[in-house]
Amino acid sequence: MEWSIQDIARTAGTTSRTLRHYGQLGLLKPSRTASNGYRYYDQDSLVRLQRILLLRELGLGLPAIAEVLDGQRDPVAALRTHLKLLEAERRRIGRSSR
Repeated sequence: MEWSIQDIARTAGTTSRTLRHYGQLGLLKPSRTASNGYRYYDQDSLVRLQRILLLRELGLGLPAIAEVLDGQRDPVAALRTHLKLLEAERRRIGRSSR
């Protein structure tokens, strides 16, 4: 089964523009592109999109997400690194507000 870019965007709560951007970055390629240029996504694409959206929600940047999805980086290690950065930023803000 396949879904159009509009269907996927609506279901995932994002925009078709975001999906096209992810495609340009190589994060989420459509399973096929029709002769009219319309993008279609299959079940594997949906699972990949859910991983991307979860990692974005957890605060990872797109380059780190690309590494995680390509298997070059352990997702847990990526999240730990991100957590350390957030904690350092919190300490910095705490020092500057005193």
